[in-house]
Amino acid sequence: MVRINSGAPEPTDKFNDTPRDRWDLLLIAKRLFLGRRLKHDCRCLIEFCEEARDVYAELGYASSEQMIREGYELDPSQIELAVAWLNENKPDKPVGMGEIVPLRNRKGGRPNKSDNLSNLQDTPPGNSNERVLRRLARDCPEMLDRIEAGELSINAAAIQAGIRKKPTQEDICLRSFKKCSNHAEMLTRLREYYETFIASDSTKP
Repeated sequence: MVRINSGAPEPTDKFNDTPRDRWDLLLIAKRLFLGRRLKHDCRCLIEFCEEARDVYAELGYASSEQMIREGYELDPSQIELAVAWLNENKPDKPVGMGEIVPLRNRKGGRPNKSDNLSNLQDTPPGNSNERVLRRLARDCPEMLDRIEAGELSINAAAIQAGIRKKPTQEDICLRSFKKCSNHAEMLTRLREYYETFIASDSTKP
């Protein structure tokens, strides 16, 4: 049920509890809130990023990373590292972005004992990006510097390190089909496209 609120959206309001025509205002409220809050307490990132994964498409973004970059005006690679640290350490007191312990020892490039990464191995994490970051910290720690510098996304680093496979066009098409709201209509459109493609291909010498 959508909660009707005639006042200005609060940054802690949920998109799905807010009328759709007020989502743009809510996004601005969240952006301003994060800009002020993160230096003092970044624990809210977990909730805000989870919500971005649910609503990015409806807000017109190609991915949750794009929504974080352009909607929240934050660096997705930095935010993903912070969220991974927060999920692992679960701080019960406010912690600013600048206070977060790195996921590896910066001098040696290897996991620090205090990070508990050496004991994680392939323990199932909260989400796939956390697992990737742990694997990179263990096997390819130099990749973390490139992620933090914005040279690579977590997904691109995972592909380069052999942790993930680069998706084929068929994989991308299947994911898009799963996300669409009207599967019957999409099937009709795909069938029409296929028939047009076959017809044009048959006329080639």
